[in-house]
Parts: sequence; C-alpha cells; structure tokens
Amino acid sequence: MKMSLIVTIPVLILAVYLVFLLVKKSNASGTKCMLLGLSILLFGGVIAIDGNSDLGGFEYLILFIGLIISIVGFAKDK
Repeated sequence: MKMSLIVTIPVLILAVYLVFLLVKKSNASGTKCMLLGLSILLFGGVIAIDGNSDLGGFEYLILFIGLIISIVGFAKDK
C-alpha cells in the first residue's frame, strides 16, 4: 500500500502539470478545452463502470485528467 502511494502521487502531480501546460499553451478556445475534458470524463466513466475492465485504477486517473482539463478550460474561457 505504501509503495503504491509513493508511485501514484508523483504520477498524479506530473499528469496534472502536463495537462495544465498543454491546455494553457494551446490556441484552442476555452469551450473546446471544456468539451475535450467532458469527453475524457465520459470515456473514463464508461471504463470505470464496466465490470469487465480491470486497469488497476488507471480509469480513475483518466477521470481526474478529464476533470482537470475541464477546470482549466473553464478558467481559460474567462
């Protein structure tokens, strides 16, 4: 358990940082970024609900990245 947290937390921080940089530096509008984030959220949600998929928690990372993209897109729209 402890080892998985040691690996998971830096991966989450790195993923959030990379997503934030990609969305902020792109020339896409904030609305497009929010729609991309919502699409990723739906994709991750379908994977998380599916009983036959076992990705070891990766589906929740997909959901988290989609949420971050949506929030950054919302902030970019203003």
